[in-house]
Amino acid sequence: MEIEELKAIWQQYDSKLDNLERLNKKLIMETLSKKPRKKLNWMKYRSAYSMFIVPFALAVSLSPNFRVDNVDLKFLIGCVLTLASVVYLTWINLKNYNALNNMNLGDDSIVDSVRKISDFRKLVIRTKKYILFINPILLAGIIFIGWNTITFNTKTILFYAGLFLLILIVTIIQFKRYKEKIDRIEKELLDINEYVL
Repeated sequence: MEIEELKAIWQQYDSKLDNLERLNKKLIMETLSKKPRKKLNWMKYRSAYSMFIVPFALAVSLSPNFRVDNVDLKFLIGCVLTLASVVYLTWINLKNYNALNNMNLGDDSIVDSVRKISDFRKLVIRTKKYILFINPILLAGIIFIGWNTITFNTKTILFYAGLFLLILIVTIIQFKRYKEKIDRIEKELLDINEYVL
């Protein structure tokens, strides 16, 4: 009888220890994953923000050119190039937002979170090369839309060439920083995994 009682007490104690260990791991995960979660939320906000700000900014800045007397073949080509670029950029931001929205550091295991971050990094790298081509197309579309209102001289040509280079450099720097953030989040998650295990 005493052995049976000891077994029952030991099993209760063992069950309490298991529950305590699970609770400790959960608390550690929640505490340590706050920083990566904030970074993911910021990246998600930027993707959502970009979906709306680019079309809005272009519509506002190009609206003076949308006049009946300005419509010609160049204007139509510019509209097609600009619209196609904006649709593509919005689609990329929507894909990024959905990928980030599917990450739930609180509920997903560390392995699943790291896998989703890795998949997101592949998505960002894959779209990087296309955006490097889309930005010049977007700039060409803007130039074609404003063709009738632009006075072409050396200053204007140098301005647009400089603007093109600036956009190219800023795009490359943004992607580099974005990739570094993704790498840091992945490293923090792996560190949490090592700490919890």
